[in-house]
Amino acid sequence: MERERSRIDPEGRYPAYDLRTVETWALLVLDALPGASLERTRDVIQIEWGGESGIVVLVTPEAVELRLPTVEWTAGAHGPADSSRLWKRVLMDELEEVNLRDMLHQAHRAREQQFRKCRYCGRLVPPEHRFSEDVCHGCASEHRGIVF
Repeated sequence: MERERSRIDPEGRYPAYDLRTVETWALLVLDALPGASLERTRDVIQIEWGGESGIVVLVTPEAVELRLPTVEWTAGAHGPADSSRLWKRVLMDELEEVNLRDMLHQAHRAREQQFRKCRYCGRLVPPEHRFSEDVCHGCASEHRGIVF
């Protein structure tokens, strides 16, 4: 139990006699997403996996939110800030371990399907870094004269 607690509360800031429900579900997510990173407060555990092409999972006492990475443009084209957007929210009383693993894989597939190949540079690019369906921001500037 102590090893599990250190995985979801590495700083030991949230002691408890046994695992909270939110911690139990967070451990299941961590087991399903090897190499994921974790941040937490008392009531919310955020797990990120796979970087820009991965997923973000918020585990709360009431629900598990599956989120897809994105960028919020805070100052027009000059202020990108990492963010995420809701893909699916499942209430705790509707959640099962098997369904959780399946939903994690579905969310990851959904994110991967958002990437498109740029017609100029050939890189796979997510929608938040594309000017159009098949042109990334860099190539839009270079080949189409777009100024961001």
